[in-house]
Amino acid sequence: MERDGWDLSARLLAYPVGEKTPLVIPLPITLKGAILELVYLPEVIERLVLEPLGAPGEARLLSARITRVSAWRRHYRMLRRVVATVKREPWRRLRQGGLTPRRMLTDLAGAYGLAGRFRAIAPYRDYGGWVREFDTLTERDRRRIRRRGRRMAIRGEVVIPVTAASEPEALAASLVSLTDQLMPPQGVRLLVAPGDQQAGRLAEQALRRTELTGTIASDPASGAVDWCLWLPAGTVLAEHALYWWLHEASRHPEASLIYSDHDHLSPQGERHAPVFKPQASPELLRATAYLGEAWLVRGEALAALGVGELLTASSHRLQLRLVEGLEADQWRHLPAVLWHKPVPVRDDSPWPRVSAGDALAVAGHLARQGVKGEVVDSPRGHCRVRYALPESAPAVSIIVPTRDGLHLLAPCIESVLNKSRYDDFEVLIMDNQSAEPETLAWFDAIAEDPRVRVIRHDAPFNFSAINNAAAREARGQVLCLLNNDTEVIGEAWLEELVGRLMQPGVGVVGAKLYYGDGRVQHAGDAVGPGGLADHFHSRLPGEAPGYGDRAILAQELSAVTAACLVTRRELFEALGGLDEANLAVAFNDVDYCLRVREAGWQVQWTPYAELYHLESVSRGKDDSPEKQARAAAEAAYMRRRWAKVLEHDPFYNPNLNYRRPDFTLGHAPRVDRPW
Repeated sequence: MERDGWDLSARLLAYPVGEKTPLVIPLPITLKGAILELVYLPEVIERLVLEPLGAPGEARLLSARITRVSAWRRHYRMLRRVVATVKREPWRRLRQGGLTPRRMLTDLAGAYGLAGRFRAIAPYRDYGGWVREFDTLTERDRRRIRRRGRRMAIRGEVVIPVTAASEPEALAASLVSLTDQLMPPQGVRLLVAPGDQQAGRLAEQALRRTELTGTIASDPASGAVDWCLWLPAGTVLAEHALYWWLHEASRHPEASLIYSDHDHLSPQGERHAPVFKPQASPELLRATAYLGEAWLVRGEALAALGVGELLTASSHRLQLRLVEGLEADQWRHLPAVLWHKPVPVRDDSPWPRVSAGDALAVAGHLARQGVKGEVVDSPRGHCRVRYALPESAPAVSIIVPTRDGLHLLAPCIESVLNKSRYDDFEVLIMDNQSAEPETLAWFDAIAEDPRVRVIRHDAPFNFSAINNAAAREARGQVLCLLNNDTEVIGEAWLEELVGRLMQPGVGVVGAKLYYGDGRVQHAGDAVGPGGLADHFHSRLPGEAPGYGDRAILAQELSAVTAACLVTRRELFEALGGLDEANLAVAFNDVDYCLRVREAGWQVQWTPYAELYHLESVSRGKDDSPEKQARAAAEAAYMRRRWAKVLEHDPFYNPNLNYRRPDFTLGHAPRVDRPW
């Protein structure tokens, strides 16, 4: 099939005779739209319906065939797929996905189903089923955790804040989850404010109702404990939570803060609405309290905040205070659901809405960091930071490669010249062998604008070489790489991009791009999921918030597209610019961003600089044998150069679908369990 849509999963509906409710059969489907699957149908089926998409979109069926197979043919096909998968996938991935030798020998049909997951892009829709398959401990697991926990040298204390407003039932639920820990805590400390007698009575009553031996104290941590687990009343821990947190702490002595994924509990106790988080993203944390409510933190860091702030400050403020001064590797993410929040979750966002106090907390955080900027509330209850430009704002050189295509180029340049209110910029149009008289005449006319220079680049098309040549001609301290098939939407796009770029440690900033019909084309790049590199939230409706509102929140990412990005000229030159030799056309922007991160700089994406982008219209598709060979060579180079990075994008949770970065549940989570 040929398909275009946000959700590319497929399924077969089989209607038994006389029944209105069908049997629903998920169909593994490849990125190319191919389905080749064995399905079991009872004899009484009278109608089959193929649903090619899981959400509104377009699909075209090119060919279809349904064939009855014999028993031996069925076994042969199953065995062939399982063997092919075992040969192709690393053993670690097979084990993580449940495709073990025992499964292959004793349950061929089950092994066949698991093998199909490795070739499919269809998401795992049922979180309850996902929990049963990937997040439920066996008795063997529990024995191993207890045994390894007893040998672990590191220990931790649990700190539960208690105020007069604390609910006894919520406090009891948290304490009960502590009694169920496979690795018991070193101690339990119920934190109350000095002189708060009502909170003290609540704490005493809660302890009497459990088997725990706890301490009621007004100091956040004892001097004898290295780590404290911050656990707000009502938060329920998974039984292996403390073991996994402390295991991570023992493996990373440089860490100061460790947070994990979480989900929610319905009134009936059913787990739902999981929240799978990225690794450390300071910019995302300024926008929203994405770390959640429970985290493991160094005892001295908790004590430094003081009991007053710990009991009165919002979770967002506490998280900001705890990460101030930390390097990215000092606050770590555990890709495991280690705690549950037993309250209804907002259907449209997993993050809590921020209040005016949170905006003030972010403003205070910026002030303590020496960062100048304005903090405002966003429409969906997050914080937006408008970073101030330096007093002497840097000159920006906007580089636009082109070859004819005046119907695209003219609107692009006109939108830049007419809509940009940035004070100091120039436009370098890199003419790569244009030949149409209309285009050449337009060049002569547009060059009369003092902000525009037309530079001839008479060489075969090499996107990297063209941009590198332009960088040598540019006068700006900031380079803006811009495709000729883009159009500026908002007047403050350059202020937004450059303001972020000028922050300490930021090396690249990318924009939010839309298709001509208003759908999202680019909201940052995932590196690894989808193969090599793929856009986040591609084809999402333009106003949709995306997973965890990440389509509308600024954040660090692994890469952004050169269709519109800004970078420091000095950094661009130091890194040798784009790779002309190995990446003439594709992946040069991703490679550059990864080299920027390798050099210790951040890559950011912002939704507040918006442009339209008619993707790849200007250079065409890779449809000739020469272009296909070049594309294959560039992909092979990327796999060699960035093999380790492609295994796991730090800003895309390994529990999610890696066949396509669509933020759906993964059929084979890439998470190693530490037991």
